[in-house]
Amino acid sequence: MKTKLLLRTTLLLLCFGLSAAELVSVKQQYIDEELIITPQFKLQLSEEIKEAINSGIVITFVIQVQLMKEVNWWYDSTISSKRQTFKLRYFSLSRQYQLNNISQKNIQTFVTLDLLLNHLSGKTQFNFQKSNSADYIETKLFLDKQALPSTMQLPIVFDQDWNINSGWQQAKVMAAESAETP
Repeated sequence: MKTKLLLRTTLLLLCFGLSAAELVSVKQQYIDEELIITPQFKLQLSEEIKEAINSGIVITFVIQVQLMKEVNWWYDSTISSKRQTFKLRYFSLSRQYQLNNISQKNIQTFVTLDLLLNHLSGKTQFNFQKSNSADYIETKLFLDKQALPSTMQLPIVFDQDWNINSGWQQAKVMAAESAETP
């Protein structure tokens, strides 16, 4: 039932050219006393967003990851939370796309938008201290509409072409023995 619904939703998104962000997997790796989490998203931009990027508008994406502990009698508690903010822009003179990781002060350039999106959606790492009390991971990716130029913010409030938000997605924390090791 869920598979059919997901398939129909995906087909609708493809037919109408809407934007989408969906969690595909969460890679977990232990190195010494650190848990490295790499969420992998399927990111699809609408033609309107691509046009804005190619016109020089800076687009901001945010990826958040939280280590969570289940609590039976109340809301689950957050053990640790991290976020990375990315600014995506196009330089017409050099015909290159730039991905600026504001959180880590790292700038990378790409020849095509697809290469940049593949990097953004699958190669972003979050380092956490190893925690034996963590039960699951929550992660999400979204387009930060408030970072857009103020003249664009109101017209796109309800525009589905600009609504990129995976929502919080969960994955179980793997034990150190079963997670990938280098």
